[in-house]
Amino acid sequence: MSADTRNFVLDISTDFFKLSTESLRLHSNETHRFETLESLINARAASGSYKDEHKTDTLRKHLCAIPTEGDIRITLTIRKTSAESLDEARARLCGRLGSDITVADAISVLLFDYVAEKRAGQLLDRIGLGDSTQNGDKTSASGEQDGNVIPLR
Repeated sequence: MSADTRNFVLDISTDFFKLSTESLRLHSNETHRFETLESLINARAASGSYKDEHKTDTLRKHLCAIPTEGDIRITLTIRKTSAESLDEARARLCGRLGSDITVADAISVLLFDYVAEKRAGQLLDRIGLGDSTQNGDKTSASGEQDGNVIPLR
C-alpha cells in the first residue's frame, strides 16, 4: 500500500454488491471506459459530488433496504484524499442519522446517491427537461431530431 492510498477489506451483502455493479455499469457507460469500484469512489468522493440532498428518512430506508454487511468479500484501494472525503461524509451522515455508521455504509450512500442522480437525469432526458434540451439541443445521440422538430438555423 502506498502512502497515497488506503486499503479497505469489506464483507458486503448481495444487495450492496448489486448496487455496486449497477453503479459501475452506469459509470462505465458515462465515461465510455471499463470502470472499477475504486475509480467510481475516487471520482465521487474526491470531487465532492455527494451533496447530502437526500432526506434523513430516505437514507435510513436505503441503509435498511440495502444492508452493508454480508458474505461477499471485496478489497478496495482508493486514494488517501478519497478516503478522507469518505471519512468526512461518514461523520456528517452519523450526525444526520443520529447513529454510528461504517465507511462501507458511507460508500453505500455514495453509490445510492450516484444511481439516483443518474436515474433522475435519464428521466428528465426522457420527458425533455434534461441538460441537452435545457441547452437548446434537441438532437438525439444519433444526431437525429426528436419528433417533428424542424431546425430554423
